[in-house]
Amino acid sequence: MKFNKVVFVRYFPLTKAIYTDLYFQELMQNNIQVEYLDITSLFYPETIATVPFEFAGTVKIASYKQLETYLKEQYNETILYISLMTFEWRVFRLFRLFTKFNLNLAVFARGVFPSSAEPDKKSKIVRVVKAINFERVAAFCANKITSLAKKGGFIKSYDYIFKAGEYGYWGLGIGSEIDVQKAKIVEVNTVDYDQFLLHKELPSLHEEEYIVFLDQYLPYHPDASFLKIKTVESELYFKEVNGFFDRLELVTGKKVIIAAHPKAERYKDFNPFNKRQIYFNQSNDLVREASFVLTHASTAVCFPICYKKKIVLLVSDYLNEVLPQFLIVAKSIVNACDVTIIAMDKENEIHIPELINLSKYNDFNYKYLTSIESENQLSKDIFIHFLKSEDKSTQ
Repeated sequence: MKFNKVVFVRYFPLTKAIYTDLYFQELMQNNIQVEYLDITSLFYPETIATVPFEFAGTVKIASYKQLETYLKEQYNETILYISLMTFEWRVFRLFRLFTKFNLNLAVFARGVFPSSAEPDKKSKIVRVVKAINFERVAAFCANKITSLAKKGGFIKSYDYIFKAGEYGYWGLGIGSEIDVQKAKIVEVNTVDYDQFLLHKELPSLHEEEYIVFLDQYLPYHPDASFLKIKTVESELYFKEVNGFFDRLELVTGKKVIIAAHPKAERYKDFNPFNKRQIYFNQSNDLVREASFVLTHASTAVCFPICYKKKIVLLVSDYLNEVLPQFLIVAKSIVNACDVTIIAMDKENEIHIPELINLSKYNDFNYKYLTSIESENQLSKDIFIHFLKSEDKSTQ
């Protein structure tokens, strides 16, 4: 076994999603030790409003001195350290420490999305001018210095990149083009694509045809409150959404059902979708059997793309005003997949295309979700095989 221990490093407390999506349980079942370095205190000394997932292998680091002591005590030759952080100026000191100890350093490069659609030149200039402030300029300069430090070897680049799709490395942060040139690349899949592999052959659960709406929990999403992001007003939003669903059901003769967002706890106490059925933790299976799929600008479009389902993106003047970034993302999805956008607040005839652009769907798969090498394998199997038997030399 080349690596008998994996140490995940992140500046947020451990969550159940991280524990599951990065195969903690499977690694331990294969006699690979797992630790989670919680370095939240180094970056966010104020209290983080997140209840951590309980895991015996969590090691909380309160200072850089404590972190250095930890690294000195490890047999680092047989440990793979995996960063779960975007690389930018704030992690400069942390990565200098990684460089000092010459750690075996890896990262999962997956979960990126198509580039935002290009806005018109006037709106782009306005956005740039509005975005300029001292903090942004300072961060820009710091990122430039950090990028040069990586390019010059003052900060080590990744030794291994577990990459999903051709463009998976886009999400690594600054200097990603340096990383992808120097690292050994191991092709894996996104979490959603792995779930598609696990569910695609399961038996059907529904006899009646339906349309599924991939909910994004817009009025109540906890991230909006925590990150102080503006979101929609619930009464206006649900009036608009339900009104469109009513019209769509009349036109198609099919009912709309709701695939609740994973964090949609409030839906368990009340139903804001006018008594339409709400399903929890079943998005994958619901999409697999749906006639077509509705959403706004959700990354969950990966499921309908994998299952080759028609996608309709829902916008409105109200949504565009409150959440203008949604329209930008929606347009980028249209450019990437040739799907349909419908304005919910317009009384125009509802037109649902009969066909999908199969060529663009396949292109999306290989750009963002999987690869020819990994498309028929589960990422956990690829990862564990690498830890047990791969040559550690980089390409």
